[in-house]
Amino acid sequence: KQWYQRRVAITAGITNNLSRMTLISQCTRLLAQTSSRNFAQTSRAFLPSISGWRQGGQSGGSGPKFNYSYGFVGLLGAAVCSVGVALNDGQISADELELAHGHMHWEHKEWNKSYDHKALRRGFQVYKEVCQACHSMQYFYWRMHIDVTHTKEEVKEMAAEYMYPDVDDEGNAIERQGDIQDFMPAPYDNEIKARLANNGAHPPDLTLINVAREGNEDYLFSLLTGYEDVPPGQAEPAEGQAYNPYFHGYYIGMAQQLYNESVDYEDGTIPYQSQIAKDIIQYLAWTAHPWMDEMSMYGMKAVASAAALVIISYIAMRTRRNGIRSRQIHFTVPGHDKSITKNGVVNNFTKYKEVDDSIAKMKR
Repeated sequence: KQWYQRRVAITAGITNNLSRMTLISQCTRLLAQTSSRNFAQTSRAFLPSISGWRQGGQSGGSGPKFNYSYGFVGLLGAAVCSVGVALNDGQISADELELAHGHMHWEHKEWNKSYDHKALRRGFQVYKEVCQACHSMQYFYWRMHIDVTHTKEEVKEMAAEYMYPDVDDEGNAIERQGDIQDFMPAPYDNEIKARLANNGAHPPDLTLINVAREGNEDYLFSLLTGYEDVPPGQAEPAEGQAYNPYFHGYYIGMAQQLYNESVDYEDGTIPYQSQIAKDIIQYLAWTAHPWMDEMSMYGMKAVASAAALVIISYIAMRTRRNGIRSRQIHFTVPGHDKSITKNGVVNNFTKYKEVDDSIAKMKR
């Protein structure tokens, strides 16, 4: 009776949506306090059981007797499954709590499209006015911008604004003006200075950032435009950090940089936040893969050439090679040539005289 009251309490707890861990603890305490013999005897009072089983399936046979109880097996299985489910649901990964980035249509990713060079020029302006203060692009040459975003004279003028370390003819360390053959300069001399200036965070280099992050353009766009206020119940960010649900760990060491009208475009484009983010992301996509336009052009030429070769080969096969493929060569015994060519047509039936005669009659 005492065990039955405990079981009723457990069932009521399940009905009242108790937690899995409470259910497991109650089941464990119940199994520990009740012996297997008393448990089997009590369970037969209200649960069907199968008894009298013997090896061979005959009740009168000899051998060990097997006694099974639905109640014992069922409750034990439920307890084991509850433990497994609770342990599985109790493990929460940080990746599962991150907000998934959206999927946008990027025209330059289509096979028959190219980069928007006006957007690339605007993106370079965003990088120079907003991003260059912290992020480097030291694996990208100035000369790569020529005839893509700027003219050669404009690139020379921009490169000359920076000083680069060099040596003179006598081996002395000097500083000279930048040239189009130089890499784009870094804002800090080394990583230590970069971390000291950014509260311990190291701003990554942006040359290959588009291909270095999963999600590519979609992730960068969501990251740059996804800054939010800290939701209720969430820990406040540390000094120098900001809350961003698209960032791994939520707290990013870069404050929000893109706002409406934060950049004054030279071509008069309205600088909405989404437009600014789109332009800088297209520029970063181009710096990560600057030869995409040429590769697309070569691919289209290769496909067109292959299609032309296929057409020419088909026409040649049907006109030139078809006669060779349909040619038939017959070997005959000397003196029987007339039996093969008497009808003026060489075919597979000439070696059969009866068939030849029937064909000749039909032609008459």
